[in-house]
Amino acid sequence: MKVLLCSVPDGALQKVQKPLIPRLKSNLAHSWSGKDNEMPTFPIGILRVLSSMQKNGYDGDIYDINNLRHSDEEIIKNLNKIKPDVVGLSGPLSHCYPNLKRITKIIRDLFPKSWIVVGGHISGSSQVVLNKTETNIVVVGDGEISFVKLLDYIKLNPNVSEKDYTALNQIQGLAFLDKNNKLKLTGYGTQIVGTEMEYPSYDKWELGLKEFGGSDELVHEVFEEASDFRNIFGLNLEKQHYTPEILKIHETLKGKKVGRIQTSKGCVAKCTFCQRATKGYRVFGQNHMEARIIELKEKYNVGVLLVDDENFGSNRKQGYECARLMKKHGIYWSSQGARAASISVEDLKFYKAHNLLAIRYGIESGSQTILDIMEKKTTTQQVYEQIEWCTRLGVATTSEAFMLGYPGESRKTALETAEYNAQLRYLLGNDWNTAYPAWATSIPGTPLYEYSQQIGVIGDTLEEEEDYLYRTADTMEDRGILNYLNKTEHDLKEVHYWLYLYRYAGKKAFVNEIIKKNWRYAKQPVRRIISQIYHQCIKESFKTYKNDFKSRVAKKINIFKKINNFIHISAKFFMTIMVIFLPKVFLFPILKLMSDVSFYILKKRHKSVMNGAERYNFFVDRRAEKNISSNLKITDDKISKTSRTIERSLRSVVKVNSEQIKLPITDEEKSLQLLARQQ
Repeated sequence: MKVLLCSVPDGALQKVQKPLIPRLKSNLAHSWSGKDNEMPTFPIGILRVLSSMQKNGYDGDIYDINNLRHSDEEIIKNLNKIKPDVVGLSGPLSHCYPNLKRITKIIRDLFPKSWIVVGGHISGSSQVVLNKTETNIVVVGDGEISFVKLLDYIKLNPNVSEKDYTALNQIQGLAFLDKNNKLKLTGYGTQIVGTEMEYPSYDKWELGLKEFGGSDELVHEVFEEASDFRNIFGLNLEKQHYTPEILKIHETLKGKKVGRIQTSKGCVAKCTFCQRATKGYRVFGQNHMEARIIELKEKYNVGVLLVDDENFGSNRKQGYECARLMKKHGIYWSSQGARAASISVEDLKFYKAHNLLAIRYGIESGSQTILDIMEKKTTTQQVYEQIEWCTRLGVATTSEAFMLGYPGESRKTALETAEYNAQLRYLLGNDWNTAYPAWATSIPGTPLYEYSQQIGVIGDTLEEEEDYLYRTADTMEDRGILNYLNKTEHDLKEVHYWLYLYRYAGKKAFVNEIIKKNWRYAKQPVRRIISQIYHQCIKESFKTYKNDFKSRVAKKINIFKKINNFIHISAKFFMTIMVIFLPKVFLFPILKLMSDVSFYILKKRHKSVMNGAERYNFFVDRRAEKNISSNLKITDDKISKTSRTIERSLRSVVKVNSEQIKLPITDEEKSLQLLARQQ
């Protein structure tokens, strides 16, 4: 039985998908700007599945379509080399759906009798995947055990058109269409005990890159260059990172590579925007970890490791052991995900003493109300204290991890987030230029997605859900608010205004923070205030204006476009400087006027119809919403009446809403609800 495991690219089909490896010159010097689809990725999911297959007597090949980004013709050519009996497709994001549908169609046309199995977080859309693509089976949750059991079944039942549903029902972690063409979910995949989880070898991946990409040396292009200062953190590069200590360390890392490693899997929390098909929180065994660190250092010349855990340090004993191993083998490291509530000052000191360079905390919002709705189970005070200690200890971190547009968001909460970010930026010693916030995206398999369906902004028919998946993938590519589907009680024009509050009111709050801190504690407050406003605000704004002029005006474009761009960037610069001097009572009405004009232009340009449907989530025609009871929505009035934190959780709201709508009756409805509530 020939098994081929493939990674699936994300993004829209309209986009010209350039290969991530070999790297193009334009991608060699990337910035940590959030454009993850420009950077190569490690196909960890299918590597783990292959490792489990090999332990159980099976073998397979890996075709890394995500990194290679091949055309249909190239995919056909490569598939014909293997002629697989079973194709496993890994879709780690819902944004992979358009390419998943495209690739399954190619496979089915080539091999009508082959099994097509899909895994990854896209399993949250199993109903759509099974009905709208050529997929036969979806693995829901961890795939190491479920996929092997499915291979055992296929070995005995090779005919894809004649399924033994009784046998399939015995395998935990599968979703498929039963004999009546109804969705059947057998539960979530059985999970391997964390201490028994090993780090998969890259050998088969390298062979696949040679077979399908032309060279096994391509694997080295996935690793970042430690010589590039930006790469050693895994964060947006900011002024606070240029410390003498870190610059000295960086000198020793030149010529080395930056790798990635996981030391745990899962999360200790259940944030209502996060898909959670993997249950609980598991840490990996110490022996496996050390062997992996040694391999990455010796075979791939890795000098820095980005620890890709969602919740590094939530198991203190394991976190300390990981840090000891990094120090023992001369590896510097950065934590890509940690909870402020899980890391103590003593932990930070220990990690810093054991080669920690940077740590990223999940912040999400500066409003405690929104954090409660998200069910973050952290406070703004906890995050502030953690970042304050990072600055004292010389551990790099960032404040740019905010989200707008969550259910319950309002002008008040958006302003709280803007002001909180300003406080953090000043604390870190950064300038006042904030990055754009993320917009809350409804991912299938989360309370946020179920809530979006309950209030009617996402339809519940297969066609409506598929349309949403297409639009979400299409608008992922740096269009900001166009990716957003309004889940609040406020209209689109008001939501658009929050972006201006976040950017400009945040700058105003930054200036106020300069004045407040220096007026209280500085010996020469007026001089320090003027100096900091000049260096951290005015000077930085001139730099931004200069860069905007080079990129938008100085280049060879139509003269009318040049004039239009010049007026736009000049107005933006003038408004930015006026933030320093204008009181809020004048500033905010001007910002609202600017926002409304910008909204009108945005709507005129992008409220377009494509094939009878809105192309962008922000302007989607929400007809279904008109037929939904307003009692289902989270409103400011409802929030004000809650007395307990749990009552504000979106999960609680979704459960109450589902009781008002109806309870699941049929097996399919029960499967759909189980799929929707992966947490």
